Amino acid sequence: MARPLRVEVTGAVYHVIARGNERRSVFRDDRDREIYLERLAECRERFRLRVLAYCLMNNHIHLAVKRGQFPLSRVMLALQSFYAQRFNWRHRRSGHLFQGRYKAFLVQHERYLFALLRYIHLNPVRAGVVDRPESYRWSSDRFYRTGRGPGWLDMDVALGRLASDRKAAVAVYRRLMEGREQPVYEGVASFGFPVKGDPEFIRRSLVAVGESVRLPGGWTPERLADAVARAEGHSLQRLKQAGKSAKQSRIRLTAAYLGHREAGFSIARMAKCFGREESSFHRGVKRLEELMTRDALVRAHVERLAIGLRPGNTGIHD
Repeated sequence: MARPLRVEVTGAVYHVIARGNERRSVFRDDRDREIYLERLAECRERFRLRVLAYCLMNNHIHLAVKRGQFPLSRVMLALQSFYAQRFNWRHRRSGHLFQGRYKAFLVQHERYLFALLRYIHLNPVRAGVVDRPESYRWSSDRFYRTGRGPGWLDMDVALGRLASDRKAAVAVYRRLMEGREQPVYEGVASFGFPVKGDPEFIRRSLVAVGESVRLPGGWTPERLADAVARAEGHSLQRLKQAGKSAKQSRIRLTAAYLGHREAGFSIARMAKCFGREESSFHRGVKRLEELMTRDALVRAHVERLAIGLRPGNTGIHD
């Protein structure tokens, strides 16, 4: 299948995610983590980007960076390749350390920067590693809470928006981290593209890199799920009922896959449409994606459904 689109824009903020191959650990000890951060600091200087936030989990990494004049792809190659070689050398192993290519979402930072920082810094809490984000040693949250950190961590980009005085900005940051009503990064739409933001921002970002724009308008998870169900000769109400029919399960997973890819809905939101459990849906969608790479007929069927969802087509689009 085609590689995912990369949207490279100078000065843009990106949410970068890198995962271990086969979900295995990419850090075995604290020295591994230190080596990764040391290399990240070197890449910041070499490629003139800004590092806004980070979180190093056992088997994956989250970064928030502001791109400089050099492409993010070049930065990540220098960072990931160097670290993988050092990791393999230290632990006397060979083979791929990371799972394919990293993911990078261009984020509408004017509106969603703090939602992104919250998401990254709360990662260890969601994973059950710690009770509070400041208790986790390997994220940048603890530096934001004091306003003091390593020279390569560019906290001014975010804190400067909160207050002109550093002490006041830190106090606002702490309140934002504690607030329950803050924007949820997981809910920021991507409409199937590697861009997180409002529809107009996504449209402008894609046009800037010469990409044609096909954003579905007016969709909700329920409406999309119902459209896919009807296209397959079922109803959403019927698919919500208990039952383990293989065909009905495939329809539900197809709707979840298309909802995520075409409209930017989370798998969790799509699972909720059918009254199903989130983790099983994640596994099922993963299996469907793997099947699509092997079975041309399945892939063609899913793509026909996708075309019908897009504006300007008949099919299942209302």
